[in-house]
Amino acid sequence: MTLMIILGGVAALYLIWLLFRLATFALPVYSAVGAGLFVHAQGYGTAAMLLAGFTTGLIVYLTGQAVFVSVRSPLLRFLVALLFAVPAGFAGYQAMTGLLGLMIEDGIWTNCLAFFAGLATASAAWRSLAGAAPASGLSAPDPQSKELNPSTPQA
Repeated sequence: MTLMIILGGVAALYLIWLLFRLATFALPVYSAVGAGLFVHAQGYGTAAMLLAGFTTGLIVYLTGQAVFVSVRSPLLRFLVALLFAVPAGFAGYQAMTGLLGLMIEDGIWTNCLAFFAGLATASAAWRSLAGAAPASGLSAPDPQSKELNPSTPQA
């Protein structure tokens, strides 16, 4: 009996972790669901709906990463990251509100904890998008480097 309680707790924590990890992909999922529902409303079948949703979500995700990696302007990178982080934060807020609604009644604590969960989910989405960027192109070269300034005396 005790083992089942422990395994149930571990499974619940894993599902909560999975929920918030998947919330970081909110923009591609929202666009995939929207495209799938649009195709279904046009009278196409389930296979076409799933195919349209999957390809749309994949295109949005890969395009966002490619634009974030290839653009050098900090403002454009910020806007692309914000485009992915805001829906992720909203999804994290809603997920935590739903989970807390099962445990405690609505109140200020529910909103505060859900707000912090939304911030954490948005920052996770930002980090996962920024993790695709090459680190070498973002830092300035060291002016004291031997490769840049060969006249520097060696110690």
